[in-house]
Amino acid sequence: MENIEIYNSNCIAQNELEDNSIDLFICDPPFGIGEKDFDKHYKRSKKTVTKSYEEAPDNYGKWTYEWLSIAKQKMKDNATLYLISGWSNLGEVLNAIHKCDLHVKNHLIWKFNFGVYTKSKFVSSHYHILMVTKSDKSNITFNQYCRFGPQEKVKEGGSAAYRDMEDVFIINKDMKQAKEGEVKNNNKLPDELIDKLIQYSSNEGDSICDFFMGNFTTAYSAIKLGRKISGFELNKELYDYNMKKLSQLEFGHGLSGLKKITIEKPANQGKKITEEEKQNIYKDYQELLSQSKLKKDISKILQDKYGRGHFSIKNILDSFKN
Repeated sequence: MENIEIYNSNCIAQNELEDNSIDLFICDPPFGIGEKDFDKHYKRSKKTVTKSYEEAPDNYGKWTYEWLSIAKQKMKDNATLYLISGWSNLGEVLNAIHKCDLHVKNHLIWKFNFGVYTKSKFVSSHYHILMVTKSDKSNITFNQYCRFGPQEKVKEGGSAAYRDMEDVFIINKDMKQAKEGEVKNNNKLPDELIDKLIQYSSNEGDSICDFFMGNFTTAYSAIKLGRKISGFELNKELYDYNMKKLSQLEFGHGLSGLKKITIEKPANQGKKITEEEKQNIYKDYQELLSQSKLKKDISKILQDKYGRGHFSIKNILDSFKN
């Protein structure tokens, strides 16, 4: 199928993908913590859950190093790899990244409501997402304003783009009961999470790869957002079911429904601030303050007058406190 290269095979033993061909990896490997029995934690029907879940081998560190080494070969020099991990084997994962001479650029936390209660320890309610590059000098794709413009605000008044880029993602897990006739793993990643990673770290037409397709969430998001997809899935039941569904999707069918982003930046953003400008800003601030105006309103007036952003005005005013 055009734009789809997914194999029903092992990503280590039978990897035929071209070297230096992938712009973005999103990998959610088995955590090695008995995931095939996760269904016992939930009151859900097992009718639609595959019975052939592939667990990680016993030597988790060695296995992680092996598949990461291959992923490194397939990555373009400026590619990004997101590796999703639980905490149990996080040390093994970080050691494998180090042994592969890869660079951890960001360590994200995905916070969610797990829905399980514990009696002798704190409740686990997060996964780790490691943002990995070939080196600390890799010129990776990062679309800062792909979801919110710099002028957009959250309800509380702060920057929506800044909030969206914070390294703690609060996104609910996909706990929906599969419909009759559907096939899935116990542990499905939410579409919102994968969509977000794809939008920030790739562009239309880029090549995305997932060595552990599972429920094919990465594949569905990639095709929806107009990215080529490649990868591997050992479970034939999941492979056959999802490949059939993928073949029926129009490439890029979700692009038209994306929010249109407008980027409105302050007129003088990036320009050097002179000492005279600083003095004028502080003088205006004192004058407006004497008129009993609220500080947030004063900041907006100064931003508009001087063509500077919120933080520029704040830093200038703070400098006069010392």
